[in-house]
Amino acid sequence: MYSTALPLLFPEMLDEQSAFLRADGSLLSLYEAFAAVPDPRSRHGQRYDLPSLLTCLVAALRGPCNSLEAVGQGCRDHQLLLRRLFGPRDFSTPTGSLYRRLLPRLSVGHIELALAAWVNATRPPSDEEAVALDGKAVRGAAQASHKAPQRLSFCTHTSQETLLQVRVSEKTNEIPIAKALLPCEPRRPRVYTADARPTHADFMEVVHTCSGASMLTVKGNQPTLYADLDTSFSDPDTVIAPSEQDVTVDRHRGRTETRTIQVSCGMNDYLASRWPLVREARSLEADRDRAQNRQDDP
Repeated sequence: MYSTALPLLFPEMLDEQSAFLRADGSLLSLYEAFAAVPDPRSRHGQRYDLPSLLTCLVAALRGPCNSLEAVGQGCRDHQLLLRRLFGPRDFSTPTGSLYRRLLPRLSVGHIELALAAWVNATRPPSDEEAVALDGKAVRGAAQASHKAPQRLSFCTHTSQETLLQVRVSEKTNEIPIAKALLPCEPRRPRVYTADARPTHADFMEVVHTCSGASMLTVKGNQPTLYADLDTSFSDPDTVIAPSEQDVTVDRHRGRTETRTIQVSCGMNDYLASRWPLVREARSLEADRDRAQNRQDDP
C-alpha cells in the first residue's frame, strides 16, 4: 500500500499565502503568484524584490533569452517596460550573477505551487479539457553520481498547458504521487489519460471521486488484464459482444501508417469484480510501411 503525504510534495505555506493564491483567481497575475514564494535573502540591502526577479526571469526565458546572462541583458534593454509594469524603482537591471546566486536557494516546491495556482486561475471557468499524466526524466540533468530527476506533469491535450508538475522521489514512483495530487486539481468532469504505470483499479477510483474519467494503457504491468483483452480482441471464438472498428491512414515523409482501433463493451461484466469502473475496452494496432527508394536501370 502506497501512502504519500502532501507536505512532501508541496512545502507547508502560511494560511494567508494559500488563501492569497486562491482568491480572486481571474485577477491573479504572475507577479502576484510569485509573492507567495518565500524569499531566502536577508532584507538588508535588497535591491530587487523576489516577485519582480522571478517575473523577469519567466518573461525573458519565454522570449529570445537562453541563458542567465541573456536575462540580465534583456532587463537592461527593456527598462522602460519594467518601469511601466513595476513602477518607478531605483534598480531595474538584475544581472546573470544575481540569478546564479539566488535560484539554488529558492524552494522548488513553492515555485511549482505558485505557477500551478497561476495557470489554473487563467483557465476558463468551465474548463473540461482532457489532461495527460506524463512522467519524464529531466533532459541533461543526469550526472555520474546520480540519475536525472523524474518529473510528473499534468498537461492539457489541446492547449498543451502544464497545469501542475512535481518531482518524483527515487524512493517512490508516479502512482502514489498522482493519486495524492488529483484531489488538489479543480474538480471538473474531464478525462485523464496516462501510460501503463497508473493502470490500477484504485487509481481509477481516485479519478472517479474527483468527478473525472480515466483512459489508461494496458501493458505488461497488468499481465492478467492484458491477456484477457488480447484474447478478447484477437480470438474470434471468444467474442462476447460485437465491437466497433475504425481505420485511419497517415502518410508522411515516405512512411505510411495504418491504425486500426476496435472498441467493445463486451468485457465489462467479466472485469467488474477486479475493475469495477471499466466501461469499455479498446484495441489499437498500428502498421508502418516505409517506401523503398527505387531507381530504374537506364
